[in-house]
Amino acid sequence: MRNKLFEKKAYFKIVTALILVPNIFVAILGIESFPYTCAPMFGHYIDDNTDLYLFKFEGVTDSTQVDLTRYYGKSEDLFIRHFFSKVYGSTHAISPFDSKLSESKSDFQDRMDAFFNYYSGFILSEYNLSFNQISLSVKSVDQNRNIIKYFKPIGYFDYSDKKYHALYENRN
Repeated sequence: MRNKLFEKKAYFKIVTALILVPNIFVAILGIESFPYTCAPMFGHYIDDNTDLYLFKFEGVTDSTQVDLTRYYGKSEDLFIRHFFSKVYGSTHAISPFDSKLSESKSDFQDRMDAFFNYYSGFILSEYNLSFNQISLSVKSVDQNRNIIKYFKPIGYFDYSDKKYHALYENRN
């Protein structure tokens, strides 16, 4: 009887530690990730007046632009989520949506170069597509992902130098 009570207390302490320790880490450092997150992207009301945005990748050759959505190799949702959370991410030193404790411009540049070099190789080998550039832009979309407003590109990957070029300066 005493052993069962001891086992229950031990299990209680283990389960409490598994839940409490990561949450204390999150509270102190401000870094969140599943399952220790409040998931704020789902914590607001979306109605017909809510502004929605989407990353768009377009292959550019001379004056022709090709929407690369069909050439992601996976669903648009999975591709964009991966890109935003694992590649583009945040450049803030501590971000609630990132697992990196520190970030520099060179880290960001290296990550973007690696992503676009891999992706350009992927679309060449899988779809036999090659471009002068891959343009990255953010577009305003409606609830059905129909483009409402075109924005200027935020950057592009240049095939000639195999580098990503940002078209803005992060002021933070």
